[in-house]
Amino acid sequence: MIRVLAILLVVTGGAMITYNGYQLWDQLKVVAKDPQLAMSIANNWAERTPEPSLTQGISSPRHPKRGEKIGKLYVPRIGVVVPIIYGTGDEELAKGVGQYIGYGTVLPGETGHTVLAGHRETAFRRAGELKDGDKFYVKTNDGRVFTYQIRKTFIVDDDNRSVIVGHDQPDASLITCYPFEMVGSAPQRYIIRADLVDIKNK
Repeated sequence: MIRVLAILLVVTGGAMITYNGYQLWDQLKVVAKDPQLAMSIANNWAERTPEPSLTQGISSPRHPKRGEKIGKLYVPRIGVVVPIIYGTGDEELAKGVGQYIGYGTVLPGETGHTVLAGHRETAFRRAGELKDGDKFYVKTNDGRVFTYQIRKTFIVDDDNRSVIVGHDQPDASLITCYPFEMVGSAPQRYIIRADLVDIKNK
């Protein structure tokens, strides 16, 4: 009986590892680890000199549907380009980084707080390398490019929702699980807070 249970545990464990491995592989495929492509979004991406924060973003009539691709996130410092999907459920995060819906948050480029979440195993594997002054970019489907410059990074508990709230100024947060190297459910969240510093129209 014990031998049968042991075999069942091994088989079940192997199946779970295989399934999770396929899921991770699918998610990795949507993340373009292409430094040249990531750096092509702007000429001055490497400059960390603080730039003035914009006090006003755009007004947009956009009303995307959950699961819709609304643009791409470019992070030149770590060579990442990844789709931005409207929503943060499992289905959305399997396709890229997810845009939080509700909680007073707004779409990229708008006045208010844009919150993007991604897995630490895929899109944000190297998020810990980003420093104050680094930039990331959101290119929306209409061709506009929004430049965000990082102001600070910090860590909160996984049940802390104080970071997913509305703001009066146009800014953004990137959120991922922490510690980065931990296997399984992580107890904390790593937050990258950035201000909108430039808007380029199509």
